[in-house]
Amino acid sequence: MMRPLVALLLLVLAGCTKSDELQPYAVVRRADVWQAVIKDSDRSRLARLSDAWEQARADIAAANADADLAALGVVGDPAAASPGPLPVAGRYRCRIIRLGWRQGADRLVPPVQAGTWGPCTMAADGIVLRLETAPAAQQFTGTLYPDVDRLVFLGSVRLGDDMGRLRYGEDRDRDQLGVLTALGADHWRLALPWPRWSARMILIEIRAA
Repeated sequence: MMRPLVALLLLVLAGCTKSDELQPYAVVRRADVWQAVIKDSDRSRLARLSDAWEQARADIAAANADADLAALGVVGDPAAASPGPLPVAGRYRCRIIRLGWRQGADRLVPPVQAGTWGPCTMAADGIVLRLETAPAAQQFTGTLYPDVDRLVFLGSVRLGDDMGRLRYGEDRDRDQLGVLTALGADHWRLALPWPRWSARMILIEIRAA
């Protein structure tokens, strides 16, 4: 006889689009729903989140840029966490922070690059949230899935001259994934390890609008 969880996941997958996005009517409240969506090739990438932090901090130390990391405050501390509530649908402020250098990339750029604050949104879609940062040279869009005391992000990056928008799974080089945790009241961090391009780690710092 089919186990209940297996049957549940099959129902979820049956309701997915070609790009493996969950539909609003898929009322599932298990923390492992994102496991049915993530690509097998990305599982180890997400599991090595702590390695990305470690290597990014090593790059920063090698460039004597520890003061720049400290200036980020709690968002630059990999151990920072808060029991505060996770975000809900609404309008927020976000900034993009890049840490470390991608292997083989030009090391003339600083290992800590903090962008300016801009508007971002989270829209409710069934049990998940759809995140969209402000239009820019790189715009991050994707889905935040519940996972106990955090949210798992599966999305993509849209370049400034793109005409359309890609979903997670449509272009491996664009796929982005990470973990969103609370840092305090109305303060969150989305950590994206191994973003494939210019950094070891991308952080999206999020605050209430």
